[in-house]
Amino acid sequence: MKMIKLMVLLLLLPTMVWAGGKDDDAVTIANTDSAYPPLNLEQSKHSLKQIKHGEYLLKMGDCFTCHTDEENDGKPFAGGLKIKTDFGTIFVPNITPDKETGIGSWTDEQFVKAVREGIAPNGSYYYPVFPYNYFNKMSQQDVLDIKAYLDAVPAVHQENHEQEMDWPFNYRFLQLGWRLLYFTFEDDVFEPDASKSKAWNRGKFIVEGPGHCALCHTQLNYFGVPKKDYYLAGTFVEGYYAPNIAAQGLKKLSAYQVVDIFRNNEMPTHGELSGPMRGVEHNSLRFLTDEDLFAIATYLKTINSKTPPVELDMKQSFGVDEGEKLYQSSCAMCHDDGLMGAPTLEPEVWSVLLDQGRNKLYEVTIRGNGDMPAKGGCDECSNARLKAAVDYMIDTATGQQSKDP
Repeated sequence: MKMIKLMVLLLLLPTMVWAGGKDDDAVTIANTDSAYPPLNLEQSKHSLKQIKHGEYLLKMGDCFTCHTDEENDGKPFAGGLKIKTDFGTIFVPNITPDKETGIGSWTDEQFVKAVREGIAPNGSYYYPVFPYNYFNKMSQQDVLDIKAYLDAVPAVHQENHEQEMDWPFNYRFLQLGWRLLYFTFEDDVFEPDASKSKAWNRGKFIVEGPGHCALCHTQLNYFGVPKKDYYLAGTFVEGYYAPNIAAQGLKKLSAYQVVDIFRNNEMPTHGELSGPMRGVEHNSLRFLTDEDLFAIATYLKTINSKTPPVELDMKQSFGVDEGEKLYQSSCAMCHDDGLMGAPTLEPEVWSVLLDQGRNKLYEVTIRGNGDMPAKGGCDECSNARLKAAVDYMIDTATGQQSKDP
């Protein structure tokens, strides 16, 4: 049974991305960031309007981040990014129009089938690190527009690295069972809600489709499927806390403040974004129109989800006085001055942080979050002592009495 669970878990390791739709007249073909390559429009058989639309969709989906090995100075969209998992290593493929090593020889039908159904031209199944079960909410024309843009980027001859998955996960056909259980192409297409506003429906499309936000911001079950009860209510990804971005987590933030996070790469609570979200903002969100950014915020602030349970051993009890001692000895060096993005003890900062839930703040402290190591580097500290330190910080900042949410 354990082996079966491990095999199924592999089927939804979140990473790769693609895109979604937008009015063409809101987009410009000019590259607003040097990382994106200049386009060879003369080699393209597609209209400028289609290419413009595809460019916007591709940036919405953050395709650049996964399909460019920036860490090793890789060429744009030439693949090679190495993704380590507990089940082996995945190397992201080349999606430039090179006919031998990229997608230059693919037909439109093959490309659409790959993006919307997760089936490669040779008939094999893609690992759902490539979230085709989200991208199928795009229309066929959306996906063809993405291909029109990719057809115009410089072709790069770069062989795809063979996947290094452990046995038995190297057998792609094992994904068939997961697809039968969790992927029904016809049922997963996007259907707008006529009772909601245009902005709300647009936001829902971006978040649930090309944006695939749930893959990072929702806890997954044993089968790698997001838990519906905790939709967008926060979880940990690559050592970083992907916060609650449902209504509860954004309660103290206006739609304008949420949009400013997307625009400025900065949280109102503790400075610049870090971890995986930094790349999403840099290569994707900042290119979206204000209309789309507000649509995302509008939709997110209507999502009502349960707070995920926190299972940490904190049976022992320490008072706030003990918490103050630990804070002064181990925490103040960063939190007093906001070093490395550590939230300072200001009322407006902790008012926003508390929307994540007090128990979630305990968990973030104990597990660590990006630049902050697990337990804040105090390995010998018990969970209960760390809880007391968090209570001290909250009480100091807000004047509230320590209590569980």
